[in-house]
Amino acid sequence: MPPSDDERIAWVASQVLPHEAALRTWLRRFRDIDIDDIVQDSYAAMITADIAGIRNPRAYLFTVARSVVLRHYRRARIISITTLTDFDARSIMDEGADAERTFGARQELARLYTFIEELPQRCRHILLHRKIDGLSQREVAQRLGVSESVVEKQLARALRALDALFGETGAERRPADGGPVRAARRRDAGKS
Repeated sequence: MPPSDDERIAWVASQVLPHEAALRTWLRRFRDIDIDDIVQDSYAAMITADIAGIRNPRAYLFTVARSVVLRHYRRARIISITTLTDFDARSIMDEGADAERTFGARQELARLYTFIEELPQRCRHILLHRKIDGLSQREVAQRLGVSESVVEKQLARALRALDALFGETGAERRPADGGPVRAARRRDAGKS
């Protein structure tokens, strides 16, 4: 028999709420999110969860919050490259993480590194200067000897490809033709 609403609420109060302060501290590392909204959405998801199968409530809370943050960034359509690197598997306080989830997270991070390496050179330099080095559009344009318009367009192209890559659902994979990275490379080759 599934737990009653009162039992679920009591479980969340006793097993999950004690970890809220740690969750809020962890969430402060992410940009452009409303921490209160993320916490509330995480609790809402946990109230409807199958609590009988949850062995580590703290790890589950952090995993749910991570999913809520990722959903927020996907909706925002603009993702900071440093934001994605914050999702390294080690950033989640999960004492009960299994090898499969850790492996999956490392594969996702490897996909990000591969994606950056496969970008056309100018596009890659613009993305790294803007999102990793934190340079302004004007500074990147001056450093690379291109117009600010080129910087803006190349950055938008890289971010769209990144969104396409990480916006895939679990069963989908990058197409055999190389997907958005190779498509961007083909478009750039035609403009040279």
